[in-house]
Amino acid sequence: MLISALAVQISSYIRPMINTLITQSVLLAAMATYLGIAERNYLLILLAALIVLLRGVLLTYVLAKRLPQGRKFIREYSTGTGTALLSSVVVFIVSFILYRLAFYPSVGHPDGAIALALITQGMLLILTRRNSFAHFIGFVEEENGIVLMSLSIIALPLVIEINILLDVLALVVAGAVLIHEKIEHVPVRELMG
Repeated sequence: MLISALAVQISSYIRPMINTLITQSVLLAAMATYLGIAERNYLLILLAALIVLLRGVLLTYVLAKRLPQGRKFIREYSTGTGTALLSSVVVFIVSFILYRLAFYPSVGHPDGAIALALITQGMLLILTRRNSFAHFIGFVEEENGIVLMSLSIIALPLVIEINILLDVLALVVAGAVLIHEKIEHVPVRELMG
């Protein structure tokens, strides 16, 4: 999961970011399936099926349809690979330290650090990129972190987890409309003179 978050962060091309996010979602679904089988909880298996269906199939289909036709590669020129790698590693370290100091004493489970790292990596992707596709990928990565936290630390009710998945579905539908309007966002500069 952490390697996939790092791969999304350092990627400059949108299609590999989408494919890496699918891999991350499939890993999350595999974890939910394993826990469902181990705990004999078939609701977790249902959750895994929803993750694959909504994030693996539907997300890919909608985002691939919104990529401009005729352009095989869409690249974003916002940050260099070195800068993205360094900032991503710093965010990993800060999130692990934050989890260890703030959350581990009350929760007592070390797996939450990975989930918190995924959430912060999604936030970093949203904050550092100008491309709408990258913003939606960052949001879905945050949602993956929330579901991972619910699977590893605090067992959230299935209703909340399905609500998270439906939020992603609504995001994809709204994102399809918004991405159609404008793909890249740049800061507004004030006219002088």
